[in-house]
Amino acid sequence: MTEHANIPAIKGQNNLIAGAISPSADITRDRYISPDFMQLEADYVWAKVWNIGSWAAEIPDTGDYVVHQLGKDSILMVRQVDGGVKAFHNVCTHRGNRLIYGDMGTTEKFACSYHGWQYELDGTLSFVQDAEDFPLGNPCGVRNLAEIRCELWAGFVWYNMDVDCEPLADFLGEVKEIFDRYDMDKMVRVGYQVAEIPCNWKSIHDNFCESYHLPTTHPELSEFFDDDYKNTIFELYDTGHNLMRMKGAVPSKRDDAPDHVNEPLAAELKEWGLDPMAFEGRAGDARGEIQQAKRALGPERKYDYFPQLLDEQLTDPFHCNLFPGTSITAQATVVGLQRAEPHPTDPNKCIYENWSLAAPGDGVVRVPNTPGDHRPLAEAERHDVIYGEASLGFIPDQDLRVASGQQLGFQSRGFEGAYLTGQESRIQQFHDRINECIRTGLAKET
Repeated sequence: MTEHANIPAIKGQNNLIAGAISPSADITRDRYISPDFMQLEADYVWAKVWNIGSWAAEIPDTGDYVVHQLGKDSILMVRQVDGGVKAFHNVCTHRGNRLIYGDMGTTEKFACSYHGWQYELDGTLSFVQDAEDFPLGNPCGVRNLAEIRCELWAGFVWYNMDVDCEPLADFLGEVKEIFDRYDMDKMVRVGYQVAEIPCNWKSIHDNFCESYHLPTTHPELSEFFDDDYKNTIFELYDTGHNLMRMKGAVPSKRDDAPDHVNEPLAAELKEWGLDPMAFEGRAGDARGEIQQAKRALGPERKYDYFPQLLDEQLTDPFHCNLFPGTSITAQATVVGLQRAEPHPTDPNKCIYENWSLAAPGDGVVRVPNTPGDHRPLAEAERHDVIYGEASLGFIPDQDLRVASGQQLGFQSRGFEGAYLTGQESRIQQFHDRINECIRTGLAKET
């Protein structure tokens, strides 16, 4: 744990830490460029929350393991004999050597490359050389791997480094009820991209916590989603998570021709057995008809979970931001997950991931408003992308370009702090939650 001058900070003698513990965050540039603030987040935010370590389908069989790097922390997750998953700090308990290098693999035991200590899949130390030579006694069965809390939900492997953490269900709160309807644990991850991005992780999550940028950054979305904030539902939860729901399968009220059946909407109507010409001049009526068509055709296309979806979930993207850095956008047949996590050493960089999940259904990947997306319905391998040299997706590329430019702006002494609209209130909630975590952590140390 990093030492902080707690009493001076609480008295306000250190502006950075004092700002971090104020009830309402001033969203100033130091939060995005300061190594000291980055360390506060590592100690009191990331180490205290539930994080997604992997997609459970990555480790289907006994002995399969995956490693998740979160800042400077390396977490090892391994499938157990009983089918469950355990998570450990990825470090040998002898003298601190990194235990597993690489992202994933399968094994019968874990062996340290330094002195050959061996651990069972459940973390128990089972072999050391020269066991009789330890003055404190044979460490086998005693110096086991440092286990951390681990749970499975919605097809994800979750872990929490805080030994006193709340149950995962309590952490998720309302979000769990929303996503339980989609049977995400039965979906297939058809896309998995990872890249280092030249911006602070919060720049990306800020972007996902507001829709104010859509008309400028993503103008093409107005053809299929009503991006007018006056027609959009925003919900802020006590857990620190939030929800945005725009109406889908309908042109935006901002659009030049909101009653015209454009190409993406026509494709969606055809996909579900409806005649686009029947809705010309009344495109706003298509949304309800598509919901009914999905109710009728869903079972024969083997979307067995459609009956448990709300009408709105059949057409509208339910976009949830999970504190601190994950965003999940669920549509009727596909789910997108994007997350930004801190770089190990540099506050001006982060690790970004883009996952695409698809319901198996009848074997066709159906992406609303994306006709002709015929990617194979098979688990995707990890694809490491060098930012700027390959695409991370049309919409993500737009977002990441803005976030990277914003990081340049944060270097300017001319930026005094964010000036938010009402529709950007989720950004304020996000930063206030960071403050709350840091304030609570510092208070426990005094």
